[in-house]
Amino acid sequence: MYLADMTWDDVRNYLKKEDCLILPVGTCEQHGYHLPLNNDILSVEYFASKLSELTGVMVAPTINYGVNLPCDKLLSGTTGITYDLLRNLILSVTDWWRSQGFKKFILLTFHGDPYHIKALSDLAPDIFVIEAYEIEYQDVLEKQTTMRHACEAETSIALYLYPDKVKMNCVKEYDIPFEKFKEYLYHENTNQPENYTGCLGFPSLATKEKGEILVNRILEYLLSCFNEIKNK
Repeated sequence: MYLADMTWDDVRNYLKKEDCLILPVGTCEQHGYHLPLNNDILSVEYFASKLSELTGVMVAPTINYGVNLPCDKLLSGTTGITYDLLRNLILSVTDWWRSQGFKKFILLTFHGDPYHIKALSDLAPDIFVIEAYEIEYQDVLEKQTTMRHACEAETSIALYLYPDKVKMNCVKEYDIPFEKFKEYLYHENTNQPENYTGCLGFPSLATKEKGEILVNRILEYLLSCFNEIKNK
């Protein structure tokens, strides 16, 4: 159920029985040589749609830009907005919706830049953040224990959700231990790492079967988070 497909009167009638709104937040970001720039948008929109089906809660139009790693700036197509701009954008749109009767806003994202997450956090008592990728991976993946970037996990999810957009023949693996990548992750080093391909992890091991397991696990997690928010 999508807010943008409805008339204003449809939305007014929705508000007579439900006061919650899901707001997907994506980003336009490189994902190595094998995944599209809108990977996080496609993923978060899928999860928002499924959560809407499971709960009957309406989905707002996606915010397609987020906060990205400065070290990705020269990778063609990638673009981002500032921390303050993302916060102000969300505060602005939710302020209008709040005045119409919406009482709870669920920001759903599939993008792990720490400043992106921080920008979505602690905005208002009625705005809640769910990071869709916050699940267990260790029992599913072969060479990773967590979600990285354009990695075994993320590529497996992409193979399950939209296989026609995944170029497995173009995979160029690259990895940096987390401790060494922290300076890039926390925007302290804005240069590209040496020999960087945009990928962090082992996408060559990705499979559709792993993706199905992870997607179902994420949906269970989202529903659990949603129920917790609704009960507050």
